Amino acid sequence: MREPRFEDYSNAQDFFESVREASREAERTRLTLLRMEAREGARAQTYAERVSVGGERDRMAQTDARIDYEGRMRERIEADYALIDLACKVLYGEQSGKGGLDALMGSAVADCLSFRYVDARPWSEVAALMGYSRWSVNSLRDLCQRGFDAIDSLGWERAIEGVGDAT
Repeated sequence: MREPRFEDYSNAQDFFESVREASREAERTRLTLLRMEAREGARAQTYAERVSVGGERDRMAQTDARIDYEGRMRERIEADYALIDLACKVLYGEQSGKGGLDALMGSAVADCLSFRYVDARPWSEVAALMGYSRWSVNSLRDLCQRGFDAIDSLGWERAIEGVGDAT
């Protein structure tokens, strides 16, 4: 797996849109795996002979299908989480809470970007989590845009370090 690079994105907004999609894809994969696992079901061990109507069925087929799916998705899941981790460094620094946009612009900007893009939440949830009314979407979009502009003007490394004048 190739590590994600900032150079792969034209600007900060493009990067965070990719992070949002990676987050959504990782969640879809997680839910699919949970559904597959639930279909496997726990079965009690029996020592009595069982007769199956309609022929013998491979009891491990669903487990095998889940394991195969996990194997096929492993590289994609790792890539998704690598991108999400990189976004968290931009927002909160190398050591969470000691840098990034959080240090540059305050937690409101970093948290707004995190809820919207890293967590892939809809604007109504972002507003509720941040204590805004549900009609404050434009204010929240403005917070995100200010963060994007700061990253684009300072550069990725300085944004991660939390160094510069971004206010």
